[in-house]
Amino acid sequence: MYILGICNDETASACLMKDGEIIFAASEERFTRKKLDNSFPQKSIDACLKFANITLRDVGVIAYAFAKGFQEELAEKFLTLGARCAGDKEALEIAKERIKWEIDRDKTKRKEFDTWVAENIDQSQQRVLDFYHHEAHAASAAFYSPFDDGFVYTSDGRGDFEATTIYKFQRYSNDKLTKIFSATSSNSFGFFYGRITGLLGFKPMRHEGKITGLAAYGNPSKAYNLIKKMIDVREGDVYANLGNYYQPFFAPYSELLECEVEKYSKEDVAAAAQLHLENMMVNLLDFHLNDNGATVTNLMCAGGVFGNVKVTQKLKNMKQISKCYVQPQMGDGGLCLGACALAYDKINSSDNQAKTTVKQIKSMYLGPQASYREISHADCANEFVNKIIAYNDAPLELAKSLKDKNVVGLINGRMEFGPRSLCNRSIIVPTSDKTINDWLNKRMSRTEFMPFAPVLRKEIAESCIKDFDSNDVTLNFMTTTVDCTDEFKARNPAVVHIDKTARPQIVTENSNNFIWKVLYEWEQISDENSLVNTSFNVHEEPIICDVDEGIVNLRDGVIDQLWVVHEDGVNVYLKQKM
Repeated sequence: MYILGICNDETASACLMKDGEIIFAASEERFTRKKLDNSFPQKSIDACLKFANITLRDVGVIAYAFAKGFQEELAEKFLTLGARCAGDKEALEIAKERIKWEIDRDKTKRKEFDTWVAENIDQSQQRVLDFYHHEAHAASAAFYSPFDDGFVYTSDGRGDFEATTIYKFQRYSNDKLTKIFSATSSNSFGFFYGRITGLLGFKPMRHEGKITGLAAYGNPSKAYNLIKKMIDVREGDVYANLGNYYQPFFAPYSELLECEVEKYSKEDVAAAAQLHLENMMVNLLDFHLNDNGATVTNLMCAGGVFGNVKVTQKLKNMKQISKCYVQPQMGDGGLCLGACALAYDKINSSDNQAKTTVKQIKSMYLGPQASYREISHADCANEFVNKIIAYNDAPLELAKSLKDKNVVGLINGRMEFGPRSLCNRSIIVPTSDKTINDWLNKRMSRTEFMPFAPVLRKEIAESCIKDFDSNDVTLNFMTTTVDCTDEFKARNPAVVHIDKTARPQIVTENSNNFIWKVLYEWEQISDENSLVNTSFNVHEEPIICDVDEGIVNLRDGVIDQLWVVHEDGVNVYLKQKM
């Protein structure tokens, strides 16, 4: 049976499940070339169907998550919020505005989906199931994880009037997900961090990673008292100071807040915000783990806040946490995954639960194979040299090219699903040149404070990462930072941050055979034991999907060479010498 998952806001996406396994997933931005495209994901749906060689009529279930509506269980939360704001007219107006804005926004997106269903789905033959926003986030983290039980943590800006939730997960029980905590969208960690992003001159919902990087250069103690005035965690709940210091929106900002923020450097504000977010996330989870008697447990995470890799590292270091999994498409683009999992579980709920379970996602190479869409081979022949290298010879040849200081754009098989390039749509360069943060970012029109991320082989990871855990799945998908060894820092300075951490991707011979072989050859001919892996896109554009977009980057000088890996060999494109 096929289940088609759909989410249609933030990074609109679609995925296809067959018999409990996700076989395809993609985001609309990769096809439309509009970053964070939140239009209805028709191109993504078409790609799902094309991959499986089916029509929409062959899909048994349509599973939707983004905007379902208000949950009755939240009524008490909002009554408590109203009582807390009753003596503060400004706070009450802000809370009311949050609710109204969310109703209006979600009504539009829900209508978009309902209209598509009415025009395309035969509900006498096909089922349509919808699920709450954070319920789907939780399902996307829990069901696709390698764990059978534990706690699930979700956090983002907002969704169906919630911003943060904690669930208990039991894969083989009748009630697999049991919610034990919820914070309303008026008390949002996501809006808090997004507001800091905007206050420091960057774009909320897009440049939060810059704040995480900038934070390492500041002193968190200087602005910490100011930051705590915005939002905090007390006795297992989230309390936002609605008014001049905080509103559950990315903007605007009060004159008072802007004036107080200007007293500090951007670095110190970023450092205070990052530390406060880490503390709040840890303290909230710690309270509810203790409240539920959890001494050693697994943790599963999803939601946009978990794009913050420093938060993940802090949570992993909690004494109660044994293993951790962050769903790699952690933002709203991953809601379609959760919708499929919940639909599959609901359909099979009458069966023996031990025999019907969603399959773990072990690879995020879930998108389409690379293809030519607009630029013809003839055009390429006129402008570029195109040579073909046998697959077995290509890893050493690529290592040699990197040794010659070429910036290589790599297209390898199926496109990644999610915000991280995992060496199938990546730009690859050596890690020994610390100045890379300047000159390569200029090539890509980026202004970053974080260093580039490394990719390295699992066989040597223990010499690179302190307290390396070979079973840590967060390292497969670049969803956490790690503390680096002195050896790694000395040999790979371009990928180690000022706080001596890195955000690695660990590969095995099976998980990504080509880049594993490249790394092996690279280790033999260089003093480095990793390579830079950064996303194959210029600033404010989505990661590339097809070969023609890679050719454009070659033509524009973003990369020096384009390597396209396929079963018959590797096509290497170079500019014609004039």
